[in-house]
Amino acid sequence: MPISRALLPSWMADSRPGAGPVPSERVEKAGRLARHPLVMDIAVAAAIAAGAGLLDVLSLAGTTVVWDLLLAAPLVLRRRWPACTAALIAAVCLVQWLANVLVTGDVAFLVALYSLGAYERRRWVLASAVVVAEAGVIMALARWGSAADRPLQGLLATGTVTAAWVAGIYVRMRRAYLASALQRAETAERERDSRAQVAVAAERATIAREMHDVIAHSLSVMITLNDAAAAVESSAQARDTITQASEVGRQALAEMHRMLGVLRSGEPAELAPSPGADQLGSLVSMVRSAGLSVELAVTGDLSTMPPTAQLALYRIVQESLTNVLKHGRDVQHVAVRVTRRGQCVELEVDDDGTPAGRVPRLPGQVPGRAGHGVSGMTERASLFGGHVDAGPRAGAGWRVTARLDLS
Repeated sequence: MPISRALLPSWMADSRPGAGPVPSERVEKAGRLARHPLVMDIAVAAAIAAGAGLLDVLSLAGTTVVWDLLLAAPLVLRRRWPACTAALIAAVCLVQWLANVLVTGDVAFLVALYSLGAYERRRWVLASAVVVAEAGVIMALARWGSAADRPLQGLLATGTVTAAWVAGIYVRMRRAYLASALQRAETAERERDSRAQVAVAAERATIAREMHDVIAHSLSVMITLNDAAAAVESSAQARDTITQASEVGRQALAEMHRMLGVLRSGEPAELAPSPGADQLGSLVSMVRSAGLSVELAVTGDLSTMPPTAQLALYRIVQESLTNVLKHGRDVQHVAVRVTRRGQCVELEVDDDGTPAGRVPRLPGQVPGRAGHGVSGMTERASLFGGHVDAGPRAGAGWRVTARLDLS
């Protein structure tokens, strides 16, 4: 079973230059091997067969190599069929005992006992394996053990068999513990995400309620007052201005209700075309209706700009003109100049008002000190490798400059 790195000790994440693979890399390699159990089982069987055969050859018992191969071969199935593996090895051991052949490959039965403890769930099989193993120990000592040392040899052999069986059970319990820990961590993460979603939904509902009770109500009152003023106003110019203000208020109220619907339901808003460069004229006309003289000059083709760049340009112009209405003093004329040269788009918004109470945004200055509007413009421009600067003009007035790099 792959081991989660989150459950590994901290020292396993350390690394030393030139010291070979770090512990975490070795664990990852072991995890990759663990995903191919058959390959590992074949490697274990081959290693036991080779090691036991080499020891038997060195002890001048070369004819027993075949027995080593027969004892190690069933280990290939030790994970998938641990009980069958143990039964096959026990049968080979019995035949070996009847043939009176003592081989080193009997260690394969210890591996089979370990595999039973690690992968076998049936208790009666585990108990039977222990009984068979102890019977094999007694039979081996009776035939090949020294009469003087049989008690000590029996104790050591029984301890070895028990240790292999207990080691397998411990590995199985450890694996179950890790799986349980991972499951608890995943459950806790899901519960945390669920609680966060509930908290976000509650906060969205609170925001929607406050916006509806305060802002939407104020917009409705403003629209009603404007409609009433337009009905009693005798001047045609003033009536047109008030009517335009009512229309802007209705648009804002419609956007407010749409946003409130999104906040309450949590579903995506209805898709609508984003404003682009071709709507700069309508934006300027709306500001003109507020009584300002606004001049728009466009140089170059803006229609081939990417839609996202057109949206950024529109929002920067919109925020600049809004700041003129909100913060400008004694403003009579506003000039908006947009110039495109190749992949570069430059924007200038100049007004002739008094810059009292307006905070400049200089290069390198912390955006938070310039208010959210200028910070938003700066963020939009930075998406296209550009920048936004705002500050007083030489002499009088205020200037906002922006640059977008479409490349």
